[in-house]
Amino acid sequence: MELPTPRAEYIDVLAKRLSRYYDLAWDEEVAGRRLDLVARFKVRNEKYFFVKSLTLFAYENHDIVLVEGGEKLDRAEAEGFGAYLKTLVPLLVEPSEEHMSTTLTGVLVAEEGVTEEARTFVEGFRHSRGFKWLLEGWCDVRLLAVDLAAGRVYSNKAARAVREAYRVPAEGGRAQGTCLQLEDK
Repeated sequence: MELPTPRAEYIDVLAKRLSRYYDLAWDEEVAGRRLDLVARFKVRNEKYFFVKSLTLFAYENHDIVLVEGGEKLDRAEAEGFGAYLKTLVPLLVEPSEEHMSTTLTGVLVAEEGVTEEARTFVEGFRHSRGFKWLLEGWCDVRLLAVDLAAGRVYSNKAARAVREAYRVPAEGGRAQGTCLQLEDK
């Protein structure tokens, strides 16, 4: 029996955490690139008048998490994944008058570490797009790099709010022992 790698264990813990609210797909190909995990979440809110058939307005929020694992993360790989996330915006986002927001979260899991250049790129990455002057919503792109070797999570500004969700205990998924550290900037 083959032992799971730290990367596989981390992605499994992440999947368990997301499975409560997200629809999960393992080893899915999205726009020609195979990803270890794809998680999708959608919520629809509406206001109605007396009966549900008389809807005054409705809006939808989407969240898509794309997880890709690798050995060592360098700047070229981080830039390639960032460019890939930007190309996904028109492919995965369906603007409409009921669309409010979509958040694409790209997570790069590095088993053997993240180079300083890759870290700098991840922390400085920005991409946001509005549709029809925001009347059909917007899309924000988050980028995180998880360094399993150093036990750190790096993120861009948009992902700081969710960075804590990607912090995973190092020992068997329990809350004791050493935990992955968040890098503040």
